[in-house]
Amino acid sequence: MADSSDTHLPTAVSRLPLRGLVLGSLTVLCWASAFPAIRIAVRGFTPVEIAFLRALSATLVLGSIGFAQKMPLPRLRDLPAFAALGLIGHSLYTAVLSQGQARVPAAMASFLVASAPVWMVLIGRLTGSARIPRQALMGMTLSLFGVLLIAIGRMGTFQLNASALIVVSAAILQAIYSLGQRPLFARYSGLQIVTFSAFFALICFLPFGWSAFIRSTQVPLSQFLSAVFLGVVPTSLGYWAWAETNRHLPVDVAGAFLYLVPAVVLILAWLILGERLAFSSLIGGILVIAGVVLVQRRRSPLPPLRSRTTPGPTR
Repeated sequence: MADSSDTHLPTAVSRLPLRGLVLGSLTVLCWASAFPAIRIAVRGFTPVEIAFLRALSATLVLGSIGFAQKMPLPRLRDLPAFAALGLIGHSLYTAVLSQGQARVPAAMASFLVASAPVWMVLIGRLTGSARIPRQALMGMTLSLFGVLLIAIGRMGTFQLNASALIVVSAAILQAIYSLGQRPLFARYSGLQIVTFSAFFALICFLPFGWSAFIRSTQVPLSQFLSAVFLGVVPTSLGYWAWAETNRHLPVDVAGAFLYLVPAVVLILAWLILGERLAFSSLIGGILVIAGVVLVQRRRSPLPPLRSRTTPGPTR
């Protein structure tokens, strides 16, 4: 007689909507593509210029979608929250990540940014808004050890990598952004949140717009297109795909897709940039992902979101 557990998993998987699985895979590809694109863009633009071009292209695309869908404008009382999200999650995050990736390989950066859920739990504990179960504490320790291993071990040498620490600060900004969104979930969709916050990010970087436009006429086309690509694909298409993924899949299943992002970055960085990750950094990256899995592991699956969708990490 066959064990009932042998048929449970295939049955559960077969019940998952194909649309949700496709959209989840699209999310992974969109967000993974951001890291190689940043590595190309920083060769011709400064981090703040990249942030401006990314916010501009994202605002144009998302604004067009919002106009077509007759998206309601945010409430006046929520404008400060969207301004803060735009500053932290798009402006500072993009600029800081671009600064770090000027010297950090794309795959290495993706593993460091993947530690964001760990920082979310730690910040929640420090602010008294969350407790840390024993399993989550083990995961945090594992991930932070992985981050340390990446930061001190690069290309066979063991010295503190300042650029890696800059990327870690981007992961912390991402964690703050994710926590800051929570009060808005009850009133806005994921698409609304990323649209309005991207708009405020554009306002933050308007002073750098002219220099970005001037430099756009001087750099190779591939570098300009990479900067624009960041706003169109990882931000606009990626967040839309993530919002729709959460509509069709249980939250824990959708979240599992995010663990694949660094692995896809590893492949893209090798194919596009010819990068090869140092063995110590690879081991550190595996520890980071393993720790995040422990931190985010749920005892029971949650249903897909129906009324409002939750945006995932900024890319």
